[in-house]
Amino acid sequence: MVKSKKINVGITIGDPNGIGIEVILKSLSDFSIFQDCNFIVYSSLNLIERQKQYLKIDTPSLRRVNGERDLYDNYINIKEVFSNDKFDFGDPNSKLSALGILSLKEATEDIKENKIDVLVTAPINKKLSYSKSFEYSGHTDFFKYYFDTDPLMLMVSDELRIALLTDHIPLKDVSNVINKNLVEQKIKILETCLVNDFQINKPKIALLAINPHAGDDGLIGSEDQSIVIPAINSFKEATSSIHGPFSADTFFTNRNYKKYDGIIAIYHDQGLIPFKTISFGKGVNFTAGLPIVRTSPDHGTGFDIAGRGIADHTSFSNAIKLGLEAFKSRNKLV
Repeated sequence: MVKSKKINVGITIGDPNGIGIEVILKSLSDFSIFQDCNFIVYSSLNLIERQKQYLKIDTPSLRRVNGERDLYDNYINIKEVFSNDKFDFGDPNSKLSALGILSLKEATEDIKENKIDVLVTAPINKKLSYSKSFEYSGHTDFFKYYFDTDPLMLMVSDELRIALLTDHIPLKDVSNVINKNLVEQKIKILETCLVNDFQINKPKIALLAINPHAGDDGLIGSEDQSIVIPAINSFKEATSSIHGPFSADTFFTNRNYKKYDGIIAIYHDQGLIPFKTISFGKGVNFTAGLPIVRTSPDHGTGFDIAGRGIADHTSFSNAIKLGLEAFKSRNKLV
């Protein structure tokens, strides 16, 4: 069979005991999205079929395939990466969590070899997934080492885009890893992403402050004056405009964030609290700075509601749509 001219979207299942497969199937129940692309789910056909029947979700038919040259239009293509079809919704079972990692590794290898075009990952449980064969703090950390690059976690919704200068590290370590070079590097990654993946020619970027009130001129810390401001000043001659540092406690009031194409938060909760307050359930995690297009939903495994059929798939559907838009933008298909 000749390889389809459609965009090939690879989907990983996340933790089989969570809501990953449910939101995948609900997203793929929208038959209209098959017009532009093929979908390849990395799993076992029996596992997907069993959860589809259990949750009573109507989707296009499932079909087992061997690779990208064996894809069927208007089917959910299943690439078998394991034979296990067991699941126990809500149960923290590391053996079953490992199946989600097999799914991730196979899909990542395929996108690296250009067998698929876009990668959308369902949520994993970081603690359950950690093992001798997966010594990473999560997806972003895995991609960092797999592609030997320094990616940027970027949370995206219709209303805002928030990037994280530091992501999954303890709060006590944040100040030790921040320096002028890191700030400049992350600004450049975000700038490139906004131009190439979001078609914003001259992005306007805001940086939040490290300290409360941006340090109050050094009274509550000097890092903003010694690190952030010099980093911003180094971009004065750039096409893009970089602004800050802004006090994080007031930046999101009065919809100030709407003035900027991208925002860089210093640490995880500084960025994720406002993002999830404004956009939770609709947002997308976009990994900037990778040679591939990768997206994921803005929620976790949802063990507490798994198997009840009530998981909201809006975020996962948006992750698919953003992945397609970014791929088309990056490859000048729009």
